[in-house]
Amino acid sequence: MVNTVGTTKGMSHDTPRTRLEPADRRRDLLEVAETLAHADGIDGLTARGVAHHARASKALIFHYFGSVVGLQRAVAASAVHDLLTATQPHDDLPPADRTRAILDAFITAVTARREVWTDIWGGALRADPETQVILARARAVLVDRMASGVARRSLGDTSGHIALLSLGWVALAENITAAWLAGGTLTQDELLDLLIGSLTAILGSDPATSAAPRTTTTA
Repeated sequence: MVNTVGTTKGMSHDTPRTRLEPADRRRDLLEVAETLAHADGIDGLTARGVAHHARASKALIFHYFGSVVGLQRAVAASAVHDLLTATQPHDDLPPADRTRAILDAFITAVTARREVWTDIWGGALRADPETQVILARARAVLVDRMASGVARRSLGDTSGHIALLSLGWVALAENITAAWLAGGTLTQDELLDLLIGSLTAILGSDPATSAAPRTTTTA
């Protein structure tokens, strides 16, 4: 367990607290919760633990987040926001490279917050309606980004088919990645190839076929 979170901004336990604006205070508390969740997961977060490391009262935690679930939900929402930021498409890349870059960024982002994502996908928040709404919106964004990098000729560019199959694939990719985080033996590149292969199998089109021809340089 991390035991120095409360001093991350350079304050000792004897330093008087500076009065913060509500938004800044909430952000400070959330940062502490994120640090703890990074080490021990979302399910292990408690108002007492965050209050202790933030040198705040439990009442303040409940004031800003409403409940422990509200606190956990805020950490999950922050992780989702960071994931979507990390997976912004590179429009200057060919479609196939764009797809691979998005998937690689996806794996890197969830690996960096392994404990958090393990609990988002398989912990108590799995049954939390508000968290599921946040995840559903994130999946829709990922589907849109992925679809832009995949050739659609085999389905006649039927957007309804593409959207439904892509949503199904995102759920599959989450399950595969969660299993890998839990102890998979593949390297990240091997996992990336597996996800690309599953996308190809489901959509019936290899992302590589939509890439611009590459020029091979020989020494």
